[in-house]
Amino acid sequence: MTGKLPPELMDPVYRYTGSRDPDVLVGPAVGEDAAVIKLPDGHYLVVHSDPITEASARVGWLAVNIAANDIAVTGARPRWATLVILLPEGAARMLEPIVSDAHRAAEKLGIMIVGGHTEESPGLSKPTVVATVQGITRRYVATSGVKPGDDIIAVKHAGIEGTAILATDFANILERLDVPVRIIEKARRLIEEISVVDPALAIADIADSMHDPTEGGVLGALYEMAYASKTTIEVWEDKIPVLPETLTICDALGIDPLRLISSGCLLAATPPEKTSEALRRLRSKGYTAEVIGVARTGEPKVILHRRDGEVEEITGFVKDEIARLWELAPPHT
Repeated sequence: MTGKLPPELMDPVYRYTGSRDPDVLVGPAVGEDAAVIKLPDGHYLVVHSDPITEASARVGWLAVNIAANDIAVTGARPRWATLVILLPEGAARMLEPIVSDAHRAAEKLGIMIVGGHTEESPGLSKPTVVATVQGITRRYVATSGVKPGDDIIAVKHAGIEGTAILATDFANILERLDVPVRIIEKARRLIEEISVVDPALAIADIADSMHDPTEGGVLGALYEMAYASKTTIEVWEDKIPVLPETLTICDALGIDPLRLISSGCLLAATPPEKTSEALRRLRSKGYTAEVIGVARTGEPKVILHRRDGEVEEITGFVKDEIARLWELAPPHT
C-alpha cells in the first residue's frame, strides 16, 4: 500500500505525542490540516508538514504550495518554511532545480524558507521533499468544524494537481492512448494553479471548516471532513467542477477524477446564511465556486449522487488514483 494510511491505523497512534501541552488546541487527528498552538498574545501559531511522494517533477514547487495550502485553510497566512530534501544516491544534480522551484513558490506566496536538511538517501527512485510551513492567525478554522446544515462549497476544480502530475509523469502513456498533445501540455501547466491560499483567506472569517484535498482527491477530503466533524456529507457529482483536461485524461486512464489528488481545489463548509457572501467573495476574485452538497446529522460518511443516478457511500479511507497507477504501471514507459 502506498499513500496515506487509513484512519483505523492512524487513530491508535495519535496518543503518542510526548509531553502534553495545554496550549496545543488542535493536535494530530484524522482530517486536520495543521496543528494550532495558542500564543500568549492571543494569536495562534499554525504548523503543518507534508511530503511530496507521488510526483517525480516540480517537487519543490509542489512541496511549498501544498504545505502552504494546509496552513491557509486554517485561516492563517503562511509565512515561514523549512524543507527536508531526500535525493536518490548520486543525484545531487537534482538539488538546484528543486530548491529554485521551491524559492519561486515561496516568493510568490510571501513565504521565507528559513532552513531544513538535504541528503542523498539509499533506496529512493525519485526525490522526496518534505515541507514544514508555519503561519499566525487571530481566528483559526478546523476541519472538525463542519456543522449539520452547513453548505459544502468547492472552489476551483477537482483533480488539478493530479492532472498536472499525470500529464508530466505519464505523458508517454497518455500519447499512446491517443490523448492529444495539446491537452497534455495544457494539463501539465495546471501545476501553476495548485495554490488555494488566496481563496482560503478570502473566506476564512465566515467558514466553519475548510480542507485542502490532497491524496484521495475530493472524495477523500470530504470523508476526512465528515470523519473529523462526525457528520454525514451529501454531495452531487454533477455539481463538482472538473476541468475538461482532467476528464479527458482520467477517461483515457480509466480513473475517477474525484479520487485524484486535488491540491488546487478548496473545500469549505459555510453556514447557509453566509454561503451567498462566500460565493460572492470567491467569484469576485475570478474563482469557480459552487455549492456541491450539504452536511447532515449522521454517522461519518459521504453520500455521493453520481450523474448516472447511482448512489455511492464512502465510509472509509479513499485510495488515490495516482498511487494506484504507480503500483499498476511505471510512468515514462
